[in-house]
Amino acid sequence: MSETLHLEGDLYIETFTNNVSNGVIGPVDVNSLEVKPDSEKISIPSKRKHKLGQARESYFVPKPATVNIKTSEIPPVLLAAAFMGLESPINQGAGTLTEVPVTLLAHPKWVSLGKTNLSATGLVVTEGATPLVLGTDFEINYALGLLRATKTGAVADGGPVTVSASYNAVTGTRIAGNVQPEVKAKLTLDGRSVIGGESIILTVPRASLAPKKAVDFLSDKPIEIELEGELLALDGEDAPFYVDRPETA
Repeated sequence: MSETLHLEGDLYIETFTNNVSNGVIGPVDVNSLEVKPDSEKISIPSKRKHKLGQARESYFVPKPATVNIKTSEIPPVLLAAAFMGLESPINQGAGTLTEVPVTLLAHPKWVSLGKTNLSATGLVVTEGATPLVLGTDFEINYALGLLRATKTGAVADGGPVTVSASYNAVTGTRIAGNVQPEVKAKLTLDGRSVIGGESIILTVPRASLAPKKAVDFLSDKPIEIELEGELLALDGEDAPFYVDRPETA
């Protein structure tokens, strides 16, 4: 084995809710993964003549080890952790809006139709019995389901209209942010030395993770999240983390 370490590796993350596993995700390509053991020095100062202030005794006691993860590959579970959030599914079924009454606000304000992912086919907006013309009298954001009057159209000052349209199904995930202060997870790094080729496996049986910095939605670079936390002492475990260098036949 080489004594010089330069590692590459795949990170696997297993999250827990009320000590019940949510399953393992990975491999995740993280930018950095730091584990820092820690301790606290305790000094007992002397009061003896000519030794005042010098250490009569000094010793160390362990403090919680910490972990720091930076990644720009962000699966939903890590994005939820970065937002202190809970993940839930989005399930909007397909359907139709039939002559829904809407009061348009004065330009440039939009009004929501209550559904997203609208279809351009079959869209009809009328004022009384008069059909309005898209682009001339009104504008629409199909993805967000927003409608507004144009500045110089027939409904320039806003007013009551009816809307008929169809909307398509929407699936995905939603993160409710700032509702879960931490995520508990088991971390496993399946590492390999690029120098000697030997396997090095880092195992953290349980870490309590929370976001360290804000998430810049409009970053000039790929969005990077940073999580940090303490390694927990679990019953049945000898240590808060392990580094294995297995040799297999």
